Amino acid sequence: MTTNKDCLIYMRTSTLTNKDGDSVHRQKSSIMKWVKSNGYSVKGEYWDIESGKMDTMVRPEFLNMISDSERMGIKVLVFSDQSRLSRDIIVQESTYRLLSSRGYSLVSSENPNSFLEDTPTSNLIRQIMGSFCEFDRSSTVHKLKVSRIRKRESNYKKGIVTRNRTGKCEGSKRILEVHPELESLIIKLNKNGSSLRKISSYLKDELGYSISFHSVGRILKDIDWMKKERRRLKRIEETV
Repeated sequence: MTTNKDCLIYMRTSTLTNKDGDSVHRQKSSIMKWVKSNGYSVKGEYWDIESGKMDTMVRPEFLNMISDSERMGIKVLVFSDQSRLSRDIIVQESTYRLLSSRGYSLVSSENPNSFLEDTPTSNLIRQIMGSFCEFDRSSTVHKLKVSRIRKRESNYKKGIVTRNRTGKCEGSKRILEVHPELESLIIKLNKNGSSLRKISSYLKDELGYSISFHSVGRILKDIDWMKKERRRLKRIEETV
């Protein structure tokens, strides 16, 4: 049996790491503080691992919450702050209008009146805060993009490149990234006439490095390419 003091609570994280980390705990702590202080009883918990830009009506757990709320007759949905509902102002407002028209009360535990009151002032504050949430997301995306570009440029100069010879930004580390001390040794063994298989065997038997002869070949190609690239960049600098 449900009462008008029953509610469902919703949490959202953008990645599994955040889900298992501190974010969900902080969200739930804020929600439960509001729930207890207002005498509500939680009848269901839901959290999505989705981008804040994604439409709420295609998020699996959000849809489950709406389905359960209709079945149980619960019309109070609580989340910690509006960034957990959405980081897109259009998604935020369309969700608010749709659910409000169906008799739902949306509650942000950190700023309850922003969704509960339908006044010009409350609407303005909610929309301004929603715009800041969207701005914060866009700003974070831009910073990450710039950071990746700078990392690629830095790694390119160090010879840490992808197979198509662009600066590496992410993914598993190459052997010389993990063991840079091997570069001079592999070059020396190669100059002394050792085959790729012999170099591979020496690294494993004498030094304990398990590196296949195929990997040794790729390392030598990378080293040769980087030498040529450094000479090319030096010629360019001399002509500037």
